[in-house]
Amino acid sequence: MARLLPLPRGVRGTPAGDENPGGEWWLPAGVAPDTRRGAVLYIHGGGFMLGSPASHRGVAARLARLTRLPVLAAHYRRAPEHPYPAGLEDLQSAWRQITLGGTRPVAVAGDSAGGWLALALALHAVEAGLPRPIGMALFSPLVDLAGAEHISPAATDLMLPPGFVTESVEAWRGEIPASDPRLDLLGASLADLPPLFISYDRDEMFAGDARRLVRAAQTAGAQVRVEEGHGLWHAWPLLAGLLPEADATLRNAAAMLAPVAVPGRSA
Repeated sequence: MARLLPLPRGVRGTPAGDENPGGEWWLPAGVAPDTRRGAVLYIHGGGFMLGSPASHRGVAARLARLTRLPVLAAHYRRAPEHPYPAGLEDLQSAWRQITLGGTRPVAVAGDSAGGWLALALALHAVEAGLPRPIGMALFSPLVDLAGAEHISPAATDLMLPPGFVTESVEAWRGEIPASDPRLDLLGASLADLPPLFISYDRDEMFAGDARRLVRAAQTAGAQVRVEEGHGLWHAWPLLAGLLPEADATLRNAAAMLAPVAVPGRSA
């Protein structure tokens, strides 16, 4: 499916190397990956088991074009071979590398399970005293790993069969019980989160998750912009370049990720 998505003009990809082995930088024309003016870290979804930087090249490249910033499509180890916290540790390592000890402002984006990882990474940065993201964009984020609460009973989204969600969450947890507080992102303090952009379809499986995150972040005082779609599906911004609604949502997300984003720029 990823091969069907056309890559935008004016960007180029290059391996991330030691900063994130297996990851890919997407660079706007004339912008180097080591620039200190800013960057975006993109964390792909796929239920913690599927996906890769290659499968999400389309959205990473378009965010690079829209923000005029380097975008790192991150590689991380996946379940079931590598359960929690392996993948998160990979992202934490990449975060330390690309923020350059606090001298480079970096935003974070992710879709689906990548949304959980993006939020977990941001909370870790606050707790560990690392540089904090300057902005976040979450597309149909998975938030609750405790059980069936994150599965909307009214969901009509064909992208996410319920059995896959349960299997992938269990594979990611591994031997860690669902009650482990490290998995409860909504139980953590969200007061230090950066400005958030959150999109979801009102009938998708993770709509309840997204709404709970919106309420919790707003209660904590975070700046939140919400786009609730109707008649779309899970993580529709990934189809930017093919779907006008995805193009519009991605432009709005880019404006939250970087102050130099140009809202009117074509995706």
